[in-house]
Amino acid sequence: MSETRLDLMVNGNKKTFIQDFIPFRKSLEYTDKEAELFASKADGEEPTITELSVFRANFIASLFDDPDLTGDVILDGLDVDDRDKILDIVFYRVCGYKRPENDDVKDPKVEKKA
Repeated sequence: MSETRLDLMVNGNKKTFIQDFIPFRKSLEYTDKEAELFASKADGEEPTITELSVFRANFIASLFDDPDLTGDVILDGLDVDDRDKILDIVFYRVCGYKRPENDDVKDPKVEKKA
């Protein structure tokens, strides 16, 4: 089992939330609920970034046993530079996708200069 960890600012203090176990059922629940979110939109429309972010933050909060962790705590306590942590948890921990090899990742700033 791998550990899921969130470092957040809560009431001006850094707080770490850790969850060791996430049941497989949560993976099924995520895909069902995300599909419902997309299906709730009119034809051709997709959820907004805000709707997806709130949905994902609330879902991630439901993964943790700590009752103090809510979607709002995540959205208010996650540093903007760490916003990819939400998708990391969803894609790589909950859905089980394999993380891409870092060797193939290119820095776009370096490529522009060339």
